[in-house]
Amino acid sequence: MDVLGFIDLPGWVLTIIIILITLYLYSLWYHSLWRRLGIPGPRPIPFLGILPRYKQGLAKTDLELINTYGSVVGIYHGHLPVLLVSDPEMVKEIFIKEFSNYTNRPVPFKMDEHSAFSVGTAKDNHWKFLRSTISPTFSSGKLKLMVPKIQRCCSNLVENIKQQSKQGEQVDMKGVCETFTMDVIASTAFGIDVNSQNEPNNQFVKHAKAAALGEIFGPKFFLIMMFPILKHFFTIHFMKKEAVDFFRSVVESAIGLRKKGQEVYNDFLQLMLNARHDDKQSDYFTIGDLKEFKNRGLNNSEVKENAVTFFVAGYDTTANTLAFACYCLATNHDVQDKCLEEIENICHGERPQFEDLSKLEYLDRFFNEVLRLYASAVRIQRGGKQGITVKGVYIPKDVDISVPLYALHRNPTYWPDPEKFDPDRFTEENKAKRPDYAFIPFGVGPRICIGMRLALMEVKMALVFLLQNFSFSPCSKTEIPIELETGGLIRAKNGIPLKINNREKP
Repeated sequence: MDVLGFIDLPGWVLTIIIILITLYLYSLWYHSLWRRLGIPGPRPIPFLGILPRYKQGLAKTDLELINTYGSVVGIYHGHLPVLLVSDPEMVKEIFIKEFSNYTNRPVPFKMDEHSAFSVGTAKDNHWKFLRSTISPTFSSGKLKLMVPKIQRCCSNLVENIKQQSKQGEQVDMKGVCETFTMDVIASTAFGIDVNSQNEPNNQFVKHAKAAALGEIFGPKFFLIMMFPILKHFFTIHFMKKEAVDFFRSVVESAIGLRKKGQEVYNDFLQLMLNARHDDKQSDYFTIGDLKEFKNRGLNNSEVKENAVTFFVAGYDTTANTLAFACYCLATNHDVQDKCLEEIENICHGERPQFEDLSKLEYLDRFFNEVLRLYASAVRIQRGGKQGITVKGVYIPKDVDISVPLYALHRNPTYWPDPEKFDPDRFTEENKAKRPDYAFIPFGVGPRICIGMRLALMEVKMALVFLLQNFSFSPCSKTEIPIELETGGLIRAKNGIPLKINNREKP
């Protein structure tokens, strides 16, 4: 084929050239959004956006982007636009004042029908119904009833560490904390004794670890990033099928036992069962007004899927946070001594009770500082149903609004010398100097982490038990600073090995 009278190209070559030019223009068009809106950000790579930057890890990338471009940064995951917002006033506007518009988490693909029943991913009135039904599990009265079970798990944690440290070897606190939190979530939420701490290859822990390895970062998701129209055709699973099937079978067995037995349960599963309606209804009923939802009660799929969500989420995030807390104790001996002194003054050598936890003010400041540096999630997200303007910034609908917690919690404007570990940042005097939403480790607004109160009680109870029995120190294998995994959760890539020293009982 003669091109402009100068070059004679075969037809197939010209076709390829036209396709490549078309694809390039297609990519340029998708990547023009933030430039047109005047929002700063890095120059995207055609079709990839900023994905190659994530080789260094999501947390480090967010920190780099915020430090370079400011508190509002426009980026692209492939061709999917994402707005990073770390301005506390904008966070308040979006997550609280405009919550009716930003009710939902952005999901840029078709969910499998089971995922749609989880309180973490449900939308609009369906989410409101699930949230209002499940939330009473975490009232002060219900949490107090869980204390004996948590105390038993804490005692097992102490014995587990004693056994592992007998040989004089370092103890990987990440692994130890994982088995502990699995025991807690199984016993307090489902009345099941799984004994993870005494069984290194426990099936519950094995499947909980595997559950997070779904299809979120698989080939289908990357195709959607590059060609967003495919989101209407590809179904993606949040969690690995084999793991989800295991936990579903566990929940079904627990439900079956409750139907036969006479024991009274006051836990997460029982509350859902009490709200369940056994009459015939669609198992994929996720739309309707709030009154309609309340009239029908929970269906079987909602009971099972929220139970599975609690198994996985309650295990992993809390385990990571407790392990990081032990690391912070080991690398800050002055802080460790202050925590122990307060515990002795409040508990007098006895096991902590529910009422004691609220009196441990320094331990609370310590734990907040742990959460500042090592909040479980790197980002929290919302998606808008309509485009709105916030503080002079226009945000189109359906855009992923992501708050980069790792970067927000290290912003020197709010946190001088941000890498320094200092619990006194959380004295009442110092908190008054910061914007309210500069510290949001569990999220913010009506969709804040539903299990937050249980997680706080569980970790603080464990820390008291641990400090009553041990002191922590770095060992030859302890990384300072810790190398983090590169994904969306804050995890220690190589574990958290520490030296454990037994405390002498008076």
